[in-house]
Amino acid sequence: MYKFLLVLLLFLAGCNTTKQMVIPISSEKPTFSKIKMKESKTNFALAKIINDIDRGDPIFAFPAKSTTKGSMCNYMYQGDTTITYGGGKQYLGDWSSELGEVFYETLTSMGYNVAGDPSDLFNQNNVANSAEYLIGGRIMKMSGNFCHAHHWWDGRPLYTYSGELYVQIEWSVLNTLTKDIVLKKKTSGYFKQDNPIKNGIAVSFDNAFANAAEKFASINSMRKLATGEQIKTAGNSSDLETVSIMQGQETKNFNLENVQSKVVTIRIGRGHGSGFFVGNKGYLLTNAHVVGDANKVRILTNQGLEIDAVVISKNKVRDVAILKTPLGNNNPLKIKLTMPKITDQVYAVGTPIKETLNTTVTRGIISAFRRDKTSNLNFIQSDAAISPGNSGGPLFNSKGEVIGIAVAKYSGSSSEGLNLFIPIKDAFKVLNIKLSE
Repeated sequence: MYKFLLVLLLFLAGCNTTKQMVIPISSEKPTFSKIKMKESKTNFALAKIINDIDRGDPIFAFPAKSTTKGSMCNYMYQGDTTITYGGGKQYLGDWSSELGEVFYETLTSMGYNVAGDPSDLFNQNNVANSAEYLIGGRIMKMSGNFCHAHHWWDGRPLYTYSGELYVQIEWSVLNTLTKDIVLKKKTSGYFKQDNPIKNGIAVSFDNAFANAAEKFASINSMRKLATGEQIKTAGNSSDLETVSIMQGQETKNFNLENVQSKVVTIRIGRGHGSGFFVGNKGYLLTNAHVVGDANKVRILTNQGLEIDAVVISKNKVRDVAILKTPLGNNNPLKIKLTMPKITDQVYAVGTPIKETLNTTVTRGIISAFRRDKTSNLNFIQSDAAISPGNSGGPLFNSKGEVIGIAVAKYSGSSSEGLNLFIPIKDAFKVLNIKLSE
């Protein structure tokens, strides 16, 4: 009886004629040295991964002889059990998917700044807004050999899998400021799952993908994008070089045309904020949170000009930054370093909600002066309306003099008219900006 069963099992096992797929040997020898925290200046985000394998290409095999451990490996499979790809281009996931988690964990482990966290349920809508570079991947090739384990006695499938998987991915990096593809590179990934486990094929794919992403993050071109140029970030003004700007001329009345011509839209990733020119040498002021970790942003002027601006220094605590552009300015804004008075009439200018609403002007009064107990920072409170996108825009008095920088609505309040501005004198102090007549 036992001899009969043994012969029968051997016969059935031999019915599978599938040969192992050839797994390419990778010639890539990446260096997986971690980027130092102080060197990582640029934010990345995963845009999407697409399966771009040609229709009909073989992708998996369940061979008669397996290279991995498995009880009665592929026992019930008969004939040719090679799986071919039957679809066209297929979307596999983005930042918020399982692949997004793998991407995030892989690049952050190597010292990269990756925008957001896919496990954060409350930040998914904003992840790409702060990314200077978006990364997309096309899976060009895939080949794997897998063992579907079956019970040694009665041959029933156990739905556990072991095996090996190879993927080749073509990566593309998009500069969100210029909308240009700045880097393209193919890397391969490989993973071997020795012990049969549930979802063994999916686990192998995730790990092979991580291996390919790791190789991509290791190339010099990517590391150069990640480190960028050094941006000066200081806890106090003594750490920064002095920036001298020309003071604007005394004015009697609010000059709307002159004010609007000095306010710009600052584009970062898929989001935007506001900023404004100070002095006559192309310097811009905005919030530190508007530029994020970018060393370069794209600005849109009121005249329709689009140019790059370099972030030269910022103070994250006071939430201010100074940028440099190649533009000159023959009629700089007047800066008022003394504090206004309560009930003084003021105007906020910026780009709320969307870019087409640039140089929107709102009017209000100085409502109060506030000090945050946690940070010990001073704020100007006004009912001059601001919305998302206004951040970094100027606050003017009735003479058209800059007195503050828009930063936020009053924390924890849903009421309108409780808006906060950074006193311009505080911004000048922490950024070490000096006025010259």
